[in-house]
Amino acid sequence: MIDVLVVDDEKHVRNLLVRMISNAYECNPIEVGSVEEALQLCDKYKFDLITTDIKFENDENLDGIEFIKRLRLRGIFTPVLIISAYATPEDIAQACKYSPIDYLSKPFTQDELRRKIKGLLEHTKDSFERYLREAEGLIHSNFPGDLDKAEQLVRTMFSIMPSSPIPHYLMAEILEKRGNSELAERHRGAAKALDANMKGYRKGDEIESD
Repeated sequence: MIDVLVVDDEKHVRNLLVRMISNAYECNPIEVGSVEEALQLCDKYKFDLITTDIKFENDENLDGIEFIKRLRLRGIFTPVLIISAYATPEDIAQACKYSPIDYLSKPFTQDELRRKIKGLLEHTKDSFERYLREAEGLIHSNFPGDLDKAEQLVRTMFSIMPSSPIPHYLMAEILEKRGNSELAERHRGAAKALDANMKGYRKGDEIESD
């Protein structure tokens, strides 16, 4: 199950995307027609994937590139799939500064959309696993400053895979090492609520993705 946000100012395009994404993945995409609405939602909720157009007729000042830029400035590193008929090579080059990003040109097929989404989710999974390995090493290190570095990595993990319990377990370990047992226990509780199998996190556990 993934949480998807669809951002496009054309209602019929949003309807099409919602239907196609729902057919490809187990999800109930949320749709909005403006960048402002999308930013408000992203401040409140965590998504596994965002799709956006480049041009928005209802707002000349906030386009898809600015939307992605503002997400990253907020510390939101959700993968973004740009779906547009008007994106120029310059637009794509600018957007790619705010990875993870991919681009799909309109019109497109169901298979093309599925491949693009699959690629972004797999990229996120690979990044998540890399951060996990690095954070584990830093948590168990005794070098000054390594715990702070571990916390930064864990916060990034929260952003790129919000539905995973693993960042909560890691943050609990960090907080325990800092002597904050009460807050550590809260993170363990949040992790268990997300962990459907209630197995908890163990080093070497495989991370699953859709």
